[in-house]
Amino acid sequence: MIDKTFKEILSEAEKRLKAANVPDPRFDARALVMDAFKLEGSHYLTVSEDKPSDLIPRYFEDEETLRKAAETFEKNLSRREGREPLQQILGFAWFYGFEFKVTKDVLCPRADTETLIDTVLGNLLYDNLPEELRKRKDLVDRVGLRDEKDLEDGVTTGHELRGKKDLVDRLTTGRQIVEKEDAALLDLCTGTGCIAITLSKTGHFSRVEAVDISEEALKIATYNKESLLTEEEKNRFRLYRSDMFSEVYGRFDVIVSNPPYIPSKVVDTLEPEVKEYEPRIALDGTEDGLRFYRILTEESPKYLNPGGHVAFEIGYDQGEAVAELLKNAGFRDVIVIKDYGGNDRVVTGHL
Repeated sequence: MIDKTFKEILSEAEKRLKAANVPDPRFDARALVMDAFKLEGSHYLTVSEDKPSDLIPRYFEDEETLRKAAETFEKNLSRREGREPLQQILGFAWFYGFEFKVTKDVLCPRADTETLIDTVLGNLLYDNLPEELRKRKDLVDRVGLRDEKDLEDGVTTGHELRGKKDLVDRLTTGRQIVEKEDAALLDLCTGTGCIAITLSKTGHFSRVEAVDISEEALKIATYNKESLLTEEEKNRFRLYRSDMFSEVYGRFDVIVSNPPYIPSKVVDTLEPEVKEYEPRIALDGTEDGLRFYRILTEESPKYLNPGGHVAFEIGYDQGEAVAELLKNAGFRDVIVIKDYGGNDRVVTGHL
């Protein structure tokens, strides 16, 4: 291997991964090459026509160091051929610009979940919102509403329309879903801690609590907390074991969760990276996939301050069902938000 160019190594690795039905073989092959040989993006571009053996001593101290890098690459490539997730092989995943440690004990952070972060921070794009909500906001912008005078659009009063405009603005203009200076946030089923830690760093929360039932997941979340949060941020962050709300006390302004939501019978049909390597406890939402949403919607009002918000990640086909659960629990302005791929991904509402 070390007598082939990096370009040739990458091409052969891509072919092997493609034969193994890996979804994005070229991306993964390149990531494995760069990780094993300790090449950054700019480095790879400059050495793609070189052989690894040409890089002694420029990048590698000696032949032994290079040999170990080649062995690591072959071992990791074989693992990926076996459909072990790339993130678990590398030991980390990027989420919202931060690097999180991952292992087999936690779900790998996914880009879809960033929609939940953007919902809380008010960083959504206009197209993330339901069309009907956008139309009502546009109506207010177009006609303008004065005082409390009703403007009938056939359905809604002007006062209510102003509320829709404020909701859209709160979700899309970076105002953050809750603007209180002492706002507190709770994250249930935290896993790697990616949601709670990211919101601790990017949001304006005086207190953030994150819980999980898995002790192994909490170890990973603790590592990520220690490596990513500043001392000041750590002072506002609490991580502990709880079976949903069982050990939670106090009240919060925002409750978020990415709970297990895949129906039991569907889990075994998922791609090998998920069903064989990620913890089933973090995937299985029981028979209909809605068990944890029932707990969330029934219990959240007991732990929310007046006017408090919830935001839950959902499966692409669960928007209507979870929205109905929230409405039945007394939440208002319940809306389903799409991810950047156009799939329903977050349901949010407030008391």
